[in-house]
Amino acid sequence: HGMDPQALFADAVRAVLQRWTALNLAVTNDWGDGRSEEKRDALFVQIISGFPAGKKAPDPTELETFLDQFMEQNFSTDADDESPYEVSCLICRLHELIMAGNIAEAQSLLANPVASLDACVAEGDADDSDSDGEGGDEAGEMMMEEEKEPEQVELTAEQQADIDDGWGVVVKTTRGRRTQVGAGGVPDT
Repeated sequence: HGMDPQALFADAVRAVLQRWTALNLAVTNDWGDGRSEEKRDALFVQIISGFPAGKKAPDPTELETFLDQFMEQNFSTDADDESPYEVSCLICRLHELIMAGNIAEAQSLLANPVASLDACVAEGDADDSDSDGEGGDEAGEMMMEEEKEPEQVELTAEQQADIDDGWGVVVKTTRGRRTQVGAGGVPDT
């Protein structure tokens, strides 16, 4: 389909959803009452339609709320590992890049999901890193989180495998939801 931004964005969203552990678990275990694949396709279509061509895109917080509600209503699951936040951040960033014509950068984001999630956290959540005692060293912060994880949450074997692959499954669960992310850019630290 050449370089049509909407089509490229659709491909990017599909790729992100394929890697979303909470959604994959819901589909694999068929928490969608026999229509899990169908529901995943519906989610894909609804995300795409939420980014109409030439209009202002939703911000990550709006998309996160939608993802949370969708998972709850369609799969009776509460993705409380903050993955809806990470997924929505990534999708919003990809949309921004693709619409601006930065296709190569969007593709490298998809190729390296952890870096993209870190970048997203850095942009919207600069003050979160302070409470970790990690002065903005994101690699260190990710390692810190991984070491602490077993105390915070029981991981399934699949989630643990995802973490081992470098895909951040459970990040910063102990601080609850982040609300200060928005179109306003970096909050005052």
